[in-house]
Amino acid sequence: MRYLLTPITMFIWYLLTYLGLYYGMVLMLWMFSLSWIWLIVGYTFLIGIITFLVSSLPAIINLLILKFYRLNWVSVITHSIAGFFGIVYFYYLIFQNPPRMYSGLESTSILQALWNQSWLKTILLMFPFVGLQLGIIYQGIFGPIGMKLKESEAEY
Repeated sequence: MRYLLTPITMFIWYLLTYLGLYYGMVLMLWMFSLSWIWLIVGYTFLIGIITFLVSSLPAIINLLILKFYRLNWVSVITHSIAGFFGIVYFYYLIFQNPPRMYSGLESTSILQALWNQSWLKTILLMFPFVGLQLGIIYQGIFGPIGMKLKESEAEY
């Protein structure tokens, strides 16, 4: 019965990695729109909430999925491939349709517009954004393999 659910859980895994990257980007852009006082007061708190929503919540769901399959190699590899496809599709989408800022008839890239508005905010929010991206990449692809290897190591 478990293996009949594999396509469904692979699709959930794919969505969690794809949407984690997407909402991480959207929430970091939302934080950029906050005033300086809110960034100073709530920087760590807001980064913590975003990290929990985008990374920790999907990690718990992914752990439950892998525990459901008892961490066998077939489910680990297939779910890692699904996570890889979610990550590749997100970056492919961003490469094909880069986010742009429109003002009248002219458009600029979102990163250039953010830099022109406030270079300091861009630098401050770039570090957590890159860390969040790397964390989701690790969690979606290499996390299941690491969990399986750690379990195999514990058996010996």
